[in-house]
Amino acid sequence: MTTPDWIAVDWTARDLTVWGMDAKGSVLAEAKAEAPTDTAGFDAALGAVLQGWATPTNTPIVAAGRFAHAPRAVPCLAMPEHFSATSPLYFPALSQEEPRHVTLGMEAAIAGFVALTPKFDGVLCLPGARMTVWAHISAEEVVSFRSVATGVMMTGLAQQSGYEAFLSGEALDDTVFTDAVSDAMSRPEQFSYRIASLEAEAYLGTLLPARARATALGLLIGAELAATRPYWLGQPIALIGDADLCATYGMALNAQYAMHTVYDRTDMVQAGLYAAFRTAFE
Repeated sequence: MTTPDWIAVDWTARDLTVWGMDAKGSVLAEAKAEAPTDTAGFDAALGAVLQGWATPTNTPIVAAGRFAHAPRAVPCLAMPEHFSATSPLYFPALSQEEPRHVTLGMEAAIAGFVALTPKFDGVLCLPGARMTVWAHISAEEVVSFRSVATGVMMTGLAQQSGYEAFLSGEALDDTVFTDAVSDAMSRPEQFSYRIASLEAEAYLGTLLPARARATALGLLIGAELAATRPYWLGQPIALIGDADLCATYGMALNAQYAMHTVYDRTDMVQAGLYAAFRTAFE
């Protein structure tokens, strides 16, 4: 590998991704590691990757992830105007007092999107493995945001005895999914009741995995859309995420006739980290 000009790091609940980057923001190399559980694990995993690459010790590092480092209160510019030229440079999280939320990694993707589309005025939907962030963007500022624990709840269900077998895998009945989304949006108070009925159907042997996963995902995302309706209703929506998450959220939004455009999360994160690198180190 050509010696990188700088290192970009993305720490999510799914994994740790490290990129060796050139001065123009192009990727020279990529490495992935298991998602660390804390900052000590982050330091160890990153150190192992850089040692394997024989990266010079003075190479700038710009990282985004689960740090909650020096959070900036919204409303604020999506891209900080100033960065200290300190390596590692941790992209600062976004925080909100009411309701109390912190972005934990989504801030770099938000900043990257705004850097690439500065005239956007609308709502970002950023689904993640643990949290989905909905952010209102106007005049290059994050006006406010909401975090919804949809991924946490789905993971929690899948780890429960009686649920794990039929909530794993990738099978999904699209019709059942969109029906469940609509049902949860119109009757969110029955969400827990509907989830409980899945277990009963499984014990009675009448539940197919594709239908079970579609029902659970549809109810969870439908409840999320009901809770965030004031954000996205009538607004242009930028859906930013990994392909699998964007697929289900895209289906749910389509079922509500909500206009949206899909963007790759990795591209947005890299754009945000590159802008931070240029601000701090060039």
